[in-house]
Amino acid sequence: MLFVIAIVIAVVAVAGAGVAFAAGAISKNAKAQNQVAPGVATNAPENWFGSHDPEAKLHRRVRDAAHGLRLTAKNDPNMVETVASVDREAVNLDDQIVAASHLPEDLKPEALAGLEEAVSQFEEITAGLITRTSGLGNDNVKAELDDLAERLDLVAEARAELDEQDGQATI
Repeated sequence: MLFVIAIVIAVVAVAGAGVAFAAGAISKNAKAQNQVAPGVATNAPENWFGSHDPEAKLHRRVRDAAHGLRLTAKNDPNMVETVASVDREAVNLDDQIVAASHLPEDLKPEALAGLEEAVSQFEEITAGLITRTSGLGNDNVKAELDDLAERLDLVAEARAELDEQDGQATI
């Protein structure tokens, strides 16, 4: 009888360890899929992975746009710097979205509206790069990178304006 109890306890312990391992693997996978740039931890909450909140949707749009460019440009050595620039901007934009999500409810809609515009610009940049990556040659890579830098500067300017408005709102 004692032997049977010991076996039952062992089976339950092994099953519990298996469930804990699986839950950990699922959580780790969800965190990785929630990142906007590979290997860069996001400050976005895990529940944004499937949330319908406006800020969660903006986060996923940034993540998906950056991911789409990485998929398209993964074998193109001319795109390494461009993808790195886009990933940096994606992380910066995502941090702004997370910050806006912590604003008081009366200030959040205005901040998210400004971020909506920045996310749309970011998506336009990545979509343009995706459609042009197959046609990029050594002759026009510099022009494409200059165009990207100019557009990313516009996104940064919009983000700076939001920061300024947030600073004025808290005074």
